[in-house]
Amino acid sequence: MADPTTVDRLAPGDHVCWTFDDHERHLKALARFVRSGLNRNDQVLYFTDTFLPDAFLAALDAYGVAVAAPQRTGQLQVTIASESYLAGGAFDAERALRGWNKAIDEARGQGYAGLRVAADMGWTVRPVPGVDNLAWYEAQANRIFSGAEAIALCCYDRRLFTAAELDRVGAAHPGTARAGAGSVEEWTPLLRMRRSGPMLTLTGEADLSNREALSTVLAHLLADAGDHEGPVTIDVGGLTFVDIGTARLLAAAVQADPARVRLVGVGSPVADLLAVLDHDPVPLPVFDTDHV
Repeated sequence: MADPTTVDRLAPGDHVCWTFDDHERHLKALARFVRSGLNRNDQVLYFTDTFLPDAFLAALDAYGVAVAAPQRTGQLQVTIASESYLAGGAFDAERALRGWNKAIDEARGQGYAGLRVAADMGWTVRPVPGVDNLAWYEAQANRIFSGAEAIALCCYDRRLFTAAELDRVGAAHPGTARAGAGSVEEWTPLLRMRRSGPMLTLTGEADLSNREALSTVLAHLLADAGDHEGPVTIDVGGLTFVDIGTARLLAAAVQADPARVRLVGVGSPVADLLAVLDHDPVPLPVFDTDHV
C-alpha cells in the first residue's frame, strides 16, 4: 500500500486517489492527515467505511491526536457513508458535488483556513443506485478542488477493486498513490492543477494516468472562469512531462475558443509535442510564449 507518510505531501488543491491494503497503516495515514489539518486550522471531515466512528476517534486519541475539542466545535467531523454519500439511499453525484461547494464555503465562512476531506470509498463496490457515475463524479470534483481551498484524499482499498477499476478511477484524479508509493523515494501527486479566476496552472506530469482529471477541467475551463470577460490562461510552464494525448487536450482547449483561451509557458517538453501536432490537418492556433 502507499506509505502513510505520503499524506504529508498534500497541499490545498490536491485531489488524490490513495490506495491501501492494510487497515493499521491506513489508520496511521488518516491520523497524520487529521493531525496536520487540525494544526493548520482546517475543518477536517472523514467519511468512514472502514472504521466505526467511535472506534476511529478512540484510535486517533491513542495516536496522540486530541479530538474532544475539535469535535465539540465542529472542526472535526466523522460520518459514515449512509449519512453522507448515500443519504437518501442512493449515490447522487451531482448532489455530492454541490455539497462540496457548500462545505468549502461554510468552512471558510466559519474562519477555517480551508477544508480537508478523507473519504473511504469501499461503499462503491456495493449495489448502490447511482454508483455507475463514480468515475464521472471523481473527474468533475477536480473542478472544485482545483480552486485550492480544499484537500481531498479518496481512499480505495485495493483488496476490493480490480486493477482495471483502480486505473479507471485513478485517471479521474490528478495524482494516485499506489502500492509502494513513498516507501523508497519521496512522493508527491503526479499532476497538480490550480485554478484562480481566469488562470489554470499545471505543474508536474500529465499522461494517461490522470487523463480524465485534466480533460474534465479543460473542458469546463471557460464555464468555471465565471463572469470574467478577458482571456482565460492555461499556464503549462510547470509541466515536466506530457504525452501526446495531453498535447492534444491542450491544443483542443485553445481551438475551442482561440479568442478567449491561450497557453503561456510553452517550452520543452510541451513545445515539442505541439510541433508534432502542427502537422495535423487542423492547424494549431498561435500560442502565447511570453513565459518561455
